[in-house]
Amino acid sequence: MVPAATAQTDISIGFRASAPYVIRANDGSLSGLEYELVMQAAGATGIKPRAVLTPFGRLPEDFRRGSIQAFVPANPAMNLPGCISDTVLVYRNMAFSLQSRALSIASATDLAALDVTAFQNAQLLLGPGVGSLMLNPDRYREVANQMLQVRALFSGRTDVVLAERRIFRYMMRSPEAGVNTDQPLTEHDIFPPTHYGVAFQRQDDCISFNRGLAAIRRSGVYDEVLRRWDSGPQARSGARPVANPAG
Repeated sequence: MVPAATAQTDISIGFRASAPYVIRANDGSLSGLEYELVMQAAGATGIKPRAVLTPFGRLPEDFRRGSIQAFVPANPAMNLPGCISDTVLVYRNMAFSLQSRALSIASATDLAALDVTAFQNAQLLLGPGVGSLMLNPDRYREVANQMLQVRALFSGRTDVVLAERRIFRYMMRSPEAGVNTDQPLTEHDIFPPTHYGVAFQRQDDCISFNRGLAAIRRSGVYDEVLRRWDSGPQARSGARPVANPAG
């Protein structure tokens, strides 16, 4: 059982809407894998969290200005002030292709001869191998709306999509996809995992959050939330076979 906090500290925590990590309902309420884990850990010991939904590109700047006292996802590569918590989630960026294409992709170098559609700022986050693809804008593009990645791949308008695994597979299952997503995929595991935690302005809040995160791991709450979002109805993708990795 998660211990109750003995003293509450109000903290504004910035999130960005990106299903299935953070989902905003029509009534404004929030849910999602990352949202639930952060709120559970924050509330478990010493923190009274107040969620603030902000575009991802603004989160680090709002944090630096002090408009929010914490935000997620954050990692040391962002060179932020304050403290970054222990890892909340590990993100897995992948290259996705249609299995029928039988593409051999062992590294980012192999993408140079292919049409690639990536998420926004991928060239900054996925290393110089992807950054160099920007030199050929006819074959490489980045999109802010990741549903466009789903449509491009399954309609044959792109060879490869670069996306975070949970986000892309969640988008595939959306009725808004508007394309047949039953075609088998190959996942090319060519990028290292990225560990994300919560950035805090104050060291004391960071320490409190880490205690709460450890508590929900010990209690089984962390695993229950992870299992529900990774294997529940919102995470199932039917009989779609996946190869991982390929190359």
